[in-house]
Amino acid sequence: MGEHDTILPADDGAEPPPVLQARFPKQAIIVVHGMGEQRPMDTIKDFVRTVWQGDPVATANGMPDPTEIWSKPDERLGSLELRRITTRESAPSPGVFDRGVRNDFFELYWADLTAGTPWEEFVSWLHYLLFRNPVTNLPRNVVLAWIALWLVTIAFVVLGVLAVIPPDTVLFGWHVPDFGSYRWLVLPCLAAVGTYTHATIQKTFGRVVRYTRATPSNIAARKAVRDRGLALLETLHSDKQYDRIILVGHSLGTILAYELLAFFWARKSLARQIKEGTVAFDALKVLEEVAPLIEAKPDDAALLLRWRDGQRRLRQAMAAHDENAARGPGDPATRWIISDFVTLGSPLTHAEFLMAAGRPDLDARMIAREMPCSPPVREKLDPDNLQAAIDAGMFAAGKKEGNLFSFPWRDPDKTWELHHAALFCAVRWTNIFDHSQWIFQGDLISGPLREEFGPGVIDIDLREIRGQAHGFTHTLYWSRAADSRQLEVLRRAVNLLDRPPGEVWSGFEHAIVRKSS
Repeated sequence: MGEHDTILPADDGAEPPPVLQARFPKQAIIVVHGMGEQRPMDTIKDFVRTVWQGDPVATANGMPDPTEIWSKPDERLGSLELRRITTRESAPSPGVFDRGVRNDFFELYWADLTAGTPWEEFVSWLHYLLFRNPVTNLPRNVVLAWIALWLVTIAFVVLGVLAVIPPDTVLFGWHVPDFGSYRWLVLPCLAAVGTYTHATIQKTFGRVVRYTRATPSNIAARKAVRDRGLALLETLHSDKQYDRIILVGHSLGTILAYELLAFFWARKSLARQIKEGTVAFDALKVLEEVAPLIEAKPDDAALLLRWRDGQRRLRQAMAAHDENAARGPGDPATRWIISDFVTLGSPLTHAEFLMAAGRPDLDARMIAREMPCSPPVREKLDPDNLQAAIDAGMFAAGKKEGNLFSFPWRDPDKTWELHHAALFCAVRWTNIFDHSQWIFQGDLISGPLREEFGPGVIDIDLREIRGQAHGFTHTLYWSRAADSRQLEVLRRAVNLLDRPPGEVWSGFEHAIVRKSS
């Protein structure tokens, strides 16, 4: 049979009965699609087939049809074109989901809110990409593509000029070549190519323009996209049937998902408050201890896994946050249940020119806590807060100065609060990319994120898992035709059973800290 969270019909004049709770724990997996003209549900259906139905471990539930799924209407998605895909309960996960967990897959669809990018906006964006200093303001992994973009642009302009100049034109004593009798063939071809390019740009890169650049004509579209995403996060987060949320972004959707996480964490001030003497505070102390160590030794896999384990412990404690609740037990505003952020084919690797004015500006934004990183930025404590940290066991007695990403209220309840950009204390970030070679082998759009967003991020280069790709792979991260080793890495990153980091990444310790070449 299907799910058990049914609302029973009420008798006339009677109070509606309460919603029946599911007999199994539930978790939500939200997939944020990337650029393009996706139809609603296309992305999520393929993703479910790979991540759930293709996972022999998670689906080992002993049932006759272990991978069975249902597609149900769900008004929380903000569109009747979208549906929630729910699964049977999973195999047991000892210590986390002892009886298994049901998975609800949601697609955050936003293509309808960014359609119709004006050609002038794209031309402005193209100008922004072309006219930049390739030495100081261009990541080296896109230099070849930047050169190719220039060559195509120049070729297009030259062909257009040669097609319209009169025959036998002499300029400064030089006979300018022309197309002669082929002139009227070249012009229609250029017009056809231009029309096709315009349409393709509108459907794909036009959405990059609409979302990544804050211009007066884009503000409304950016707000509509973010409002839809925040509403879905808030609704699911407030539903006490869910014990965990996993956020997965692909392509441009990773930028949207990253910003949604930052906004959502910042508004959850009650969830960020932790009292001394709790399980959550013990986990916080471990994270505060490991953060400077992992920054000093970013290629130490043991430290990275220790950091990830601390994130898991803190999030689990924050998900059951009643003992810390400022507004009373049972208030969903006091808990945090988003556990993982998984990015696939992410252009965040180019954040220094997509989201900032260069690397110095990107670093400045992170220091200013405008853009969260992992580990979070730590701030220097004033003398009173330093003493409170010593009293709480954060530092040894006699410490003269210290930096933390949490701060004490110095109130009678001994409350601490994680600052508004410290979301990656509780959220694990896993980035999967495919090293690009010669532009069209691998995924030029993607790349590593550890150097930009911190050593708490796990970077997985698919080239190290299954070899160099021989075609463009930006849309193939969960393709059922992809290499089985690649799909296994994706399932480990999503981690439906919420297994400990050491177990999930056993055998991959070298790969998770490998720097890109």
